[in-house]
Amino acid sequence: MISRVTKDKKTGTFYYTIEVGTKENRKRKVKKNFKTKREAKAALDLAIAELQKELANDKYKKDLFLGDYLDYWLKAYAKSNTAPNTYKGYERIILVHLKPGLGHIKLHELSPVQLQNYYLNKLDTLSAQSIKHLHRLLSKALNDAVDWEFVSKNVVPRAKPPKPKKFRPTFYSKEELDRLLEAAKSSTVYYPIIYSAGHTGARLGELRALQWTDINFDNRRMAITKTAYEDENFNVQIRDLTKGGKDRTIVIGKKLMNFLKSHYNRYQELKKSLGDGFNANDLVFFNSNGHYLNPQELHRAYKSAVKRAGLKDSRFHDTRHSHASILLEKNVHPKIVSERLGHSKIGITMDLYSHAIPSLQEQAVELFDEEDDNEQ
Repeated sequence: MISRVTKDKKTGTFYYTIEVGTKENRKRKVKKNFKTKREAKAALDLAIAELQKELANDKYKKDLFLGDYLDYWLKAYAKSNTAPNTYKGYERIILVHLKPGLGHIKLHELSPVQLQNYYLNKLDTLSAQSIKHLHRLLSKALNDAVDWEFVSKNVVPRAKPPKPKKFRPTFYSKEELDRLLEAAKSSTVYYPIIYSAGHTGARLGELRALQWTDINFDNRRMAITKTAYEDENFNVQIRDLTKGGKDRTIVIGKKLMNFLKSHYNRYQELKKSLGDGFNANDLVFFNSNGHYLNPQELHRAYKSAVKRAGLKDSRFHDTRHSHASILLEKNVHPKIVSERLGHSKIGITMDLYSHAIPSLQEQAVELFDEEDDNEQ
């Protein structure tokens, strides 16, 4: 860097000059019309300090590794802009997959070919769908890197992750779901939540957070307003917002209402014998100690019930899919099913349960056939 203060012989004023770079690639900055040399020198000192700060920042950006940037992105964006479970998922993807495989590459040197080879190697241990999740997270993080001027462009979209097979959730028919619920009866602790999941299609976190004040026995309504999740220390936290982004109230059938009334009466007897400290959170579904149900233990109990019922393998979340599929096959309007599930858009419902929609189309064309029959 070369700098100087010079007097303009024509005007009698002073100006400063700063030159940066090599002889072949030199940049020059000139600032004129200072009345005194002292003013020009003071302005020059400020300009040099600012320029040095910019140069240091540029060097920092050039030396920044992708792994360090992803750590920064988690703190600067993900921590305050995503749901807790989403953040945990992002953090795990970065720690377990992206940093070990790509973290050593400097952010500004990351190339599509490096990503392509990374995806290819990952196919040995991950599904195409999981690699697509890595790709999406990385693309989002680097879009933010462009916005924050860490890099000039995002190279991630130029890499092509493997195409995943379309997700096919497990659907049970009404008869199969009834068999599952019957088999789940042997688990006193987990039967109530499994039964309720089959009859409502609610998510696990929503059911775990459900309190008795959320159930209106007179009007047969269930208010779903919050979800339960585990933080990084495996402590249960409650978030007052469902995954779909809004609260919802669903109508519950007479069978489920009678079941919940019986469940509530048993709960009152337990509370009377064990004291008011039992189930202090007034949960609808609780373990033998009156605390939140453990998801891992619930999944084990669910899998055992599936096996006893002689059904094809499924996850607890598939009770939600079965509930929706059964409703659609019974010609319940997709909009109603979408609202019941808490989907943000009806398109999500239509895409997930397209297998159950043909019955609606058949019903539609039958109307035209009936008209033709009447004309004859």
